[in-house]
Amino acid sequence: MKVSERLMVIMAVAGVAVMGTGTAAADPQRGVRPDKVVLGSHTDLSGPLAIWGAPATNGARLRIEEANAAGGVHGRKIEFLVEDTAYQVPQAVRATNKLVSRDGIFAMLLGAGTSQSLASMEITDKAGIPSLFPLTGARSMAEPLHPLHFTYFVSYYDQAAGGLKYFRKTQDVQTVCLQTHASDYGEEITRGVTDAARELGMKLLMVGTHKPTETDFAGAATAIKNAGCDLAYLGTTTKDTIALHTTLRKLGFKGTTVGNMVSYVPIVAQAGGMDGYYAVTPAMILDPKDGEPVKKRFFDAYRAKYNEAPSLQSQVGYVSADLAIKAMEAAGRDLTVQRLTAALEAVRNYRDHFGGTTISFGPDKHFGGDSLLLMQVKGADWAMVQDNLPY
Repeated sequence: MKVSERLMVIMAVAGVAVMGTGTAAADPQRGVRPDKVVLGSHTDLSGPLAIWGAPATNGARLRIEEANAAGGVHGRKIEFLVEDTAYQVPQAVRATNKLVSRDGIFAMLLGAGTSQSLASMEITDKAGIPSLFPLTGARSMAEPLHPLHFTYFVSYYDQAAGGLKYFRKTQDVQTVCLQTHASDYGEEITRGVTDAARELGMKLLMVGTHKPTETDFAGAATAIKNAGCDLAYLGTTTKDTIALHTTLRKLGFKGTTVGNMVSYVPIVAQAGGMDGYYAVTPAMILDPKDGEPVKKRFFDAYRAKYNEAPSLQSQVGYVSADLAIKAMEAAGRDLTVQRLTAALEAVRNYRDHFGGTTISFGPDKHFGGDSLLLMQVKGADWAMVQDNLPY
């Protein structure tokens, strides 16, 4: 069945699903009123992913407030309703049910977490509500192709593939070790590394896993060093990235260490002993001193509003909201889900405001990132090694 045909089926189901949901059922298009359009978000503002959820929400709010101050979208102001899930799947389900049934949202924006977003999409799909740019790089956010699912990122799977291809070509890496989380996140990275290594003729010598809460990595680092691999791919986050890389160097590991976008944060670069660590990412931390007015305006506006400097996650929220706003503008005054998704699928070479890769969608491409960036820790900062990195 074609994407457009599937969308018609979903919308037909949605027509049944919204019956009896109160004010939302009275609207020609759920969440679209004469004077406003309602967007929702289930996110983590108080749990372990709040480092992503809170600043991303703030970035989105900033962009939405800018749009509203300029008159909104075709005369409609954007109402952005945010529910805290504390990174708990049951909370994400409750939040989604509230946003769909009580608040009558038009689209879900920046849902946080893989498992949480999958649970949420079971609800929004049945109601014919788009899920836009969730805060996760999981392939399941837009694969298999679904007419209502769009993601800003390149997947964790493809980030791993892009990194291994680069080092196979530039350093003639022959052997790989992998250490990652014992989770859905880790499983996707394992598939990405395994498939890429097989395709490139590289040997995967070791696969190790650990709990996200673990702090002692002497055993894992020793296993990697003893395996004798040329490259260690780390499917980690922040604290475990720092612990693993620094422990490997203390043990005398001379190979390359590389991870994905989750470890691409200032705290990793600023930790002692991180020189040489690489990260593959579709987005780039802005430098407000580089002279570009758009970056300085965002930096100053964000700091003035929230009394702190914006982070990469703040940028992701801002860009995601900007993409949604531009799609609603392109959809026209007669805003419907079909018009919105068609407008998103028409996006080509959207330029990330902050130096990241271009973003494009299409009828068969609902992952936005067109390429990747390879960054490396030098001193206490991140430096670009390669832009437009293919995957």
